[in-house]
Amino acid sequence: MRMSIIAVVCLALIGLFISLLPTPEITPAARPSAEKSTVDWPESVSYRLTNVTVFDGEQWHENTTLVVNNGRIMALVSDVGELSGNAELNAVDGQGGFVIPGLIDAHTHSWGNALAQSLEYGVTTTLDMFTDPQFMLSKRAQRDSLATVREADLFSSGVLVTSRGGHGTEYGIAIPTIAMPGEADAFVAARLAEGSDYIKIVYDASASESDHKGRFTSIDYPTLEAVVNAAHAQHALAVVHVMDLTSAEHAAKAGADGLVHTFGGEPASEELIALMQSRNMFIIPTLSILASIAGEGRGQALITHSAFSGHIGADVEHAIANDIDSDRVSDDYFDIAKKNTRRMHNAGIEVLAGTDAPNQGTAHGISLHDELALLVDSGLSPTEALQAATYLPYSRFNIGERGNLKPGARADFVVLARDPRHDIRNTQHIRAIVKNGASVPAYFEAETATGITPVSGVVSDFESDLTPQLGTRFVVSTDQMMKGDSVASIHYVENGCDGSGALKVEGRIGPAFPYPWAGAFLMFGETMSSGYNLSNFKRIVFDVKGTNGQFRLMVLNPQTARPSEVSFAVTSECQRVSVALEDIGGVDWHNVAGIGWVAGAATPDFTFELDNIEFE
Repeated sequence: MRMSIIAVVCLALIGLFISLLPTPEITPAARPSAEKSTVDWPESVSYRLTNVTVFDGEQWHENTTLVVNNGRIMALVSDVGELSGNAELNAVDGQGGFVIPGLIDAHTHSWGNALAQSLEYGVTTTLDMFTDPQFMLSKRAQRDSLATVREADLFSSGVLVTSRGGHGTEYGIAIPTIAMPGEADAFVAARLAEGSDYIKIVYDASASESDHKGRFTSIDYPTLEAVVNAAHAQHALAVVHVMDLTSAEHAAKAGADGLVHTFGGEPASEELIALMQSRNMFIIPTLSILASIAGEGRGQALITHSAFSGHIGADVEHAIANDIDSDRVSDDYFDIAKKNTRRMHNAGIEVLAGTDAPNQGTAHGISLHDELALLVDSGLSPTEALQAATYLPYSRFNIGERGNLKPGARADFVVLARDPRHDIRNTQHIRAIVKNGASVPAYFEAETATGITPVSGVVSDFESDLTPQLGTRFVVSTDQMMKGDSVASIHYVENGCDGSGALKVEGRIGPAFPYPWAGAFLMFGETMSSGYNLSNFKRIVFDVKGTNGQFRLMVLNPQTARPSEVSFAVTSECQRVSVALEDIGGVDWHNVAGIGWVAGAATPDFTFELDNIEFE
């Protein structure tokens, strides 16, 4: 189970890092419209939104006017006579729509284009549970501003709390770890000094640094308790990642504020329920990722049978199309997870909505709508599910006036075409998304970058050197950017597959990074911010010979969350490889930033030659 999650996250981190490397002008192309409102939104962030039914995060207001002034909610009024000084604001007819606060995903991992993608689906705030502190800090000023933005606001735990060899250390990026209770105060202080908004702890009761059965170690119970106490002493929330009943019981005994997963496999005990009640704990079940672990096919259902069908981008569709589908969980694993959520909710334990996006089978933004449906399936009413993604995260996390539409709150809201009280899936029927008072593009109207369409698909026949006809240059790409130790070199050779020149790649795959790679990468521009429109081509072909084994063709879109890959075989004899572009899932071929040919762990010492690369 964990291996699948880790592999996806690693690829995402690789994609992020590659996107920072040193492309052509772009032309915006709008996606086809879904239920887009005909509301004429003003450029001003001060107006009156009339003729709407409003959910303020706690309760509903029928036939209401929502007053927005300078990007904040000024009032909710049901009688125009109550407008007083706000009567002069321009009136915007909401056309009988249903307004809910901007949604909050209370469990994500964010990098790359995660925040932009979240906002396109009405998620205006995301609570991250482990990301690079530099990424976290780069988004801090944005969340404090009321300027017009096209990204969700980010709050984050930054680096999680884990042991040496524990979950979170496997991504090839060095992170601090903790070994004993006496280190807790300083460890928590360091995280908060880095900018963490709360403390996220990884705990597995069945593992420790000295005695563990699985792949990962874990901090022990005394260290767990010490970290929770240190967080509280320093006025920070402490949440705990658990995946089984015993670990959840220990987290509750230690005084954690909340659990950031529920669990399948075994029912929640009466002891756990009682502890969570007595300590006023909350739960973020993340049923979306547990459904993926169990192979429930929720992502495929979003693709084919939802309001989003036909309007899902290639990268999102690729992310949610295939579940983890672990063979290490029981057939009733997911049913038990939902029953545990139902029991906790019935016991009065507050349930918050989170997805664990972008792990396999989930994606930022879109998966939160399905999480709401899963919460209703687990016993919450539609209004309670909306509270789980709005007011409750606001009430539990220190995130400012978000998650509600009461006077003084940020004007972050979503206008729906249909009433979600009748069917929670109606949150998918989005008319408009408003961030900081300004209308922003929804998923069905967001502009996508289209690169320049090349006249010819010829990349290079390497007649005289390594300069490509399509693209700017070939460069070496290895896992050293992720602190791995794989190496590669590229150079020109005179005798390729057709007797003329070729690009030769030589290298070695090292053990330092869990998911290693090394090879050659074709840059389509000077940066990774845009690329070429290759949508008129059907396949990529190239000649190759070298070390016998499986290699990978890697394709990146600008700002991609992770690269798309497909394998190809190499032998010592020259052969023509032909790969259909449609067989490389998750690629927007309208704007490709670059393509790589890389070796992996299957070929520890390798060499190969590329020749006659062409799109057809």
